[in-house]
Amino acid sequence: MTGKHQVVVSAENNAYIGWQCKLFYFSCVTRLKHQPIIIVHDSGYDWHPDFHELAKAGCALYQAPNYRVNGKGDDYAPRNTAGTLIHAAELCAENEFIVLCDPDMIFTSPMQFPESLSGDFVSYMDYDKDFVPAARNNFGIKRELSNTEKETLRCGVPYVIPTTQAREIGSAWLEAVDAFALRHWEDIMYAFGLAVTKLGLQVNLTHFATHNYWPDEKLNAPMIHYCYGDERWSKREYFKDEEVRKLWDPAVAAPEGTVLGELLAQIREAGEFYRDPFQV
Repeated sequence: MTGKHQVVVSAENNAYIGWQCKLFYFSCVTRLKHQPIIIVHDSGYDWHPDFHELAKAGCALYQAPNYRVNGKGDDYAPRNTAGTLIHAAELCAENEFIVLCDPDMIFTSPMQFPESLSGDFVSYMDYDKDFVPAARNNFGIKRELSNTEKETLRCGVPYVIPTTQAREIGSAWLEAVDAFALRHWEDIMYAFGLAVTKLGLQVNLTHFATHNYWPDEKLNAPMIHYCYGDERWSKREYFKDEEVRKLWDPAVAAPEGTVLGELLAQIREAGEFYRDPFQV
């Protein structure tokens, strides 16, 4: 990790995202040795206590408007990710690159990010899905994507984005999201691909993050995206404050060296870190 890059997280102001941001921050400063920026989108309420804890721990937090709802009343939370990028362009003006992450990610080891526009490979993305061509056309891209484009645009977080292009990409990204007529949870990733295509930019694929779809797999990646879950552990069990209180001391166990084993170990470590004092 070089001084050219700044890690940025897009967050919503609630208990579910608050604990994920706490875990992300702990993981970033202990494994990556880097101080991330967390951009919290306005919910109309005071910040959740978890964000106050993060501030006490030394995390840089910034407030931004909420982009969830577009002009037509469509409420789609991932629009905030594109909004985060717009605001990060100014906050990270002294850095050459923004590393845009979701809060449900952790680091497992030091790593180096590329010095170019890039996104991490997502195996299940397919630009031939029936809803993508219609959105592409609505967005003003009238031509078919080439096979090469369809492959290189199969990407998601972490995105590495040149800071000088961040505002332009973020604005186009929001427009691309709104080109999808029927909402799918993965629209945000396809919209990123359409946005950079319309802007004439080339994306490089990276392979940094593994996921917890197979939690007992041997850990062999510098990042974990814990977007899945099973009967033993799932992030979706911790939406409310009373549920989150049980998070930091997991009752389940997993073998050391596995994806779930690393995730549970960092959760326990983070629980100790936030109890007091905050020391890295």
